[in-house]
Amino acid sequence: MKLRQEVLEAAERYYRHVHAPGKAFAPGDRIPYAGRVFDEKEITSLVDASLDFWLTTGRFSERFEKAFAEYLGVQHCSLVNSGSSANLLAFMALTSPKLGERRIRPGDEVITVAAAFPTTVAPIIQYGAVPVFVDVTLPEYNIDVTQLEAALSERSKAVMLAHTLGNPFDLTAIKAFCDRHDLWLVEDNCDALGSRYQYDGAWHYTGSIGHIGTSSFYPPHHMTMGEGGAVYTNDTQLKQIVESFRDWGRDCWCPSGHDNTCGNRYGRQFGELPFGYDHKYVYSHFGYNLKAT
Repeated sequence: MKLRQEVLEAAERYYRHVHAPGKAFAPGDRIPYAGRVFDEKEITSLVDASLDFWLTTGRFSERFEKAFAEYLGVQHCSLVNSGSSANLLAFMALTSPKLGERRIRPGDEVITVAAAFPTTVAPIIQYGAVPVFVDVTLPEYNIDVTQLEAALSERSKAVMLAHTLGNPFDLTAIKAFCDRHDLWLVEDNCDALGSRYQYDGAWHYTGSIGHIGTSSFYPPHHMTMGEGGAVYTNDTQLKQIVESFRDWGRDCWCPSGHDNTCGNRYGRQFGELPFGYDHKYVYSHFGYNLKAT
């Protein structure tokens, strides 16, 4: 549409007039540790999205999920409204009854570190599981893997850790520990997007080796949406559970703005509900509304 194109061209001119970079860096200039880095592409994309006036997950979110998963080398990415929500959903997914005996129940234990960001630990406590704290090493500030076996008990169900300040923790040792004891591994990758780790003879992005990885797109991180986060996994069942918790707890997996993707919306039996009860209003979990816009 011609008018839309004129608006986007005006937005590009506005960027050049208001936001274009100023003078070149000179020795002695102050360098902030973080800040907004953007150009006319971000400005025009922002305006382009606003012209749709689509107020929930839409075409930009779908494109991002696909491209971000491809970048990380994982099968599934689910966009959410913050990195804290990403950690909440990553943990809550592991409490789903759909996982049978492997689900985390109240009172079960999750191994994590004593020196960490609160949102890595908060979901564990909020649910009623028990965080088992392990110390870190210096100067890496990551988990001391020599303490893992001592932290293990018959109630242990998972390990949930962050890669501190972009420095990957010892994934080889921790993944082997989790595999040996049949524990879930959640990688809080909020500080480490783009870091790579040599595992099993190949280089992998952090966040892609555990059962679930998380990212934050809050302004101090590597890339920002203002807010926003993501949960990613290679496990299709976990992806479906994550999105159920994200989308109010619904069992339905229809994309935003679509109905009856399964082709069987009114043709199934759910427990004692009448046959043909609308699948869109069947809820598998006590969930949240944590979608990204």
